[in-house]
Amino acid sequence: MSEITILGAGITGMGIASQLPKNAEITTLGDFLPGDAMDQRYEMQLNSFAELWRIAERYPESGIRQIEMTEIMDNGDPAKVWYQGKVPGFRFLPSSELPKGAKFGMVFQTLVITPPTFLPWFRQHLEKQGVKFQRTYVKSLRDFRGMGHDVLINATGFGAMKLLDVEEKRITAVRQQNIRLSKDGYNRCYIRRGPDGYYSMAFARGDGTIYMGGIKTFGDTGFASYEDQRKEILKRQHNNQPDVFPSSNPADYDIITDHVGVFPIIERQNSGVRVEKQLLHGQKVIHAYGQEAGGFTFSFGLGHLASRCRNMYRNI
Repeated sequence: MSEITILGAGITGMGIASQLPKNAEITTLGDFLPGDAMDQRYEMQLNSFAELWRIAERYPESGIRQIEMTEIMDNGDPAKVWYQGKVPGFRFLPSSELPKGAKFGMVFQTLVITPPTFLPWFRQHLEKQGVKFQRTYVKSLRDFRGMGHDVLINATGFGAMKLLDVEEKRITAVRQQNIRLSKDGYNRCYIRRGPDGYYSMAFARGDGTIYMGGIKTFGDTGFASYEDQRKEILKRQHNNQPDVFPSSNPADYDIITDHVGVFPIIERQNSGVRVEKQLLHGQKVIHAYGQEAGGFTFSFGLGHLASRCRNMYRNI
């Protein structure tokens, strides 16, 4: 039986654990573990989508559900929409159904995840399969020598910048402010993408809340929320879906909380997601991090690639 240690217990680390052989002895290590209080390319997405779709069908209690998505584009080329024909129910919207200023739009079946439900559920699901979780804090991958694993997977995200023997320089922080609010009768997902980084979305989660956003800021690592961004988020959704959000004033809604996330990505011009193997301190290491600000979208696909790298080590 092979022994595999995964450093990083977030959605990426767990997604990787789920894609490794079931007969492997897997230990997932992290400073923070699933269930803790919230702390403030294409192939990967398709593989993740397929796995998440399977979970939604088999385990409705997981916090993942299938839902229809409307995606509106103010620029771009519909011929370059890579997922047309690859996701269920895909169709382009006729011009009569497009909002003012939109170039084209699509409707398709997708998934929406409620992370506070899904992450603890996923941890329990993996533990039933024999995956171990252990809280730890390390300064370098050298610290893991002698633990007895055959392969060490580095899925630390931001942690890759701080590990003394990795010191990843290509990671860029992306801050995104969103809102969680309560509103009866909303059961759809909506995204509009425009020029200059414009991004507006409203997702109906399985817990009855709406996750709405988002304002992205590159290079910002602050977790403070800003009133002007809250107002801008609601203004955008009011403009995009006035039938659902008739007011742009935050005071007119039952806002539960602002939610600010900071995501570690490696931008495409800096080579993009890092999935590669390295012999380090006598250990067979696989680095797996740097995906865009959508760990849930990439996690299982990243796990497939990390598993392939592990298989390649058999030739070493």
